[in-house]
Amino acid sequence: MFETLDYSVENGIARIVLNRPDRHNAINSVMSRELPMAWRRFSADPSAIVAILSGAGSKAFCTGADIADLPQVDDPDLSVKDQLKWTPRQNQVWKPVICAVNGMAVGGGLHFVADSDIVIASESASFFDTHVRVGLVAGLEPVALTRKIPFEAVMRMALMGGGERIDAAQALRIGLISERVAPQDLMARAQAIAGIIKQNSPMAMARTKQAIWRSLEAPLEVALDHASALISEHNAGPDFAEGQAAFLERRAPRWSPYHEG
Repeated sequence: MFETLDYSVENGIARIVLNRPDRHNAINSVMSRELPMAWRRFSADPSAIVAILSGAGSKAFCTGADIADLPQVDDPDLSVKDQLKWTPRQNQVWKPVICAVNGMAVGGGLHFVADSDIVIASESASFFDTHVRVGLVAGLEPVALTRKIPFEAVMRMALMGGGERIDAAQALRIGLISERVAPQDLMARAQAIAGIIKQNSPMAMARTKQAIWRSLEAPLEVALDHASALISEHNAGPDFAEGQAAFLERRAPRWSPYHEG
C-alpha cells in the first residue's frame, strides 16, 4: 500500500517502518504524504492497540527532510506546521506509540522523538540538528523538544548545527530517551514494551495519553479540569466496570476496542 513505509500489524502491535535506507530514511515528498495516511490507518484499525515506529537499516532512524525531493509546503492557506503532519501527535493519534531509534535522528527526524510516547534507542543512536548549517530555521523540532528535555540542551543542539551530537548515553541522562539497549536487542525490547502495553484498556490508555499531552498546552487547573472530564467520560463506559469485575473475578479483562471520540 505504501511506497516509502512498511506497515504491518501482528498480535495487536503495529509496525511502522520508515523505509528509505538508501537515503537514511529521509522524508521525501511521497513519505510526507504517506505518513498521515499511515497514522490514520493505525488509529482506525481495531486490531492495532500500540505502534512501534522505527527506521529501516542500521545507520539512520530518520535524517529529516530529503533535500533532493523536499516535502511540499506550498499551500498559502496553511502554515508549515499544518502541512507537515509526520508524527502521531500531529495527527491526533491517541493510541500508544513507541519510537525505536536505531541510528541517527537528525533535523526533522527529531520530531518523531519529541512526539512519541515512549522512546528507546540503540547504543549506536545519535541525535543532532543540522537546520541552521544549511540555512534553515530549526523551529518545530526544538520547540517540541523543550517540553521533554532541558532548554540548554535544546539550544545547544539547535544552534550548533550538527556540531553538537547527543549520543545514546547522554540522551538517556537528559530524558530524551527512556532506555538504551544493544543494537541487536532494540526491536525485541520495543516488542516487549508493546506486549505489556497491549494488555491494558485501549480506551483508558487513549484518554490517559490525551490528558497528559494536552496538559503540556494548558495551565495546571485547565489541564486538571480536562483530565477530570476524561475520567468521568471513561467511568461511564464499559471498561470501568470490566476492569473491576475482572480484578474481583481474578480473570483477564475483556476490554472494549478503541474508538475515536
